This record gives sequence, C-alpha cells and structure tokens, in this order.
Amino acid sequence: MTNRSRGSLTVPPDAKAEILELLFANMEISGDEIAAILKKHHVSCDADALQDRYRRQLGQRLMASLRDASGEREVLSNGRGKYVVLECCRDRQQLAAIRRRIQHQAHGLNASAGKVRSRIAVLDRLISHLRKAA
Repeated sequence: MTNRSRGSLTVPPDAKAEILELLFANMEISGDEIAAILKKHHVSCDADALQDRYRRQLGQRLMASLRDASGEREVLSNGRGKYVVLECCRDRQQLAAIRRRIQHQAHGLNASAGKVRSRIAVLDRLISHLRKAA
C-alpha cells in the first residue's frame, strides 16, 4: 500500500495518530518505533521506487562530497533536480534560486537552533534554582 498525495508520501491517519500518541506520551520516539508503527499499518512502496530513491540518495551524497580545498561545496542542487558546478554557472537566475534555497534552509535551522537554545536556558534556570534550594 503506497500512500501518496500531490507527489509526496503521506502517513495514514491511524498510523499518524499512533505515532503522535507515543511521541506525546513519552516526549520522544525513535526512528525504529516509527518504522514499526508504519509497518504495522502496512505502509510500503514498490521495490523499484525504493531502488530509485536509494540511487538518488547515493548520487546526492556524491555531489555533496565534491568540495574545494577549503572544504566548501563545489556542486549544489538547483532545486529542480539538477546539480550545478558553481564555478562554471553563468545563469544568474539559477544561482539566485540556489542562494534563496540555501537561505531558506539556513533560516529554518537558525529557528530550530533558537528553540533549542531557549529550552537549554530554561533547563539551566531550573538547575540553578534546584541547586540554590538544596
């Protein structure tokens, strides 16, 4: 049973409810637990799709491994399924699209890092109060 909606994988409502129930009951969940729940709900895709996904993933890793002497990436995805050698790209629009995608990713990571930073600050304050009380 493959679950797709507008080209992206979807999780069946019953499986989603079970995953979220376990997550919120324990405030954490492992990838193995998620996989077991999805398996229990018969979520799968065909072998050809898995092979294609695996091959794309290997290709993506290869492209990401191409770096210059300072360790910066030489090749980046244009977001439309093509990889571009930055030093050879003459298409300003393509470069601008790559920059926007990277900035969007960085913004999301910065927002997540801020959330983690805030939670660490809360825990540090709690630890401080507990130490003063002891």
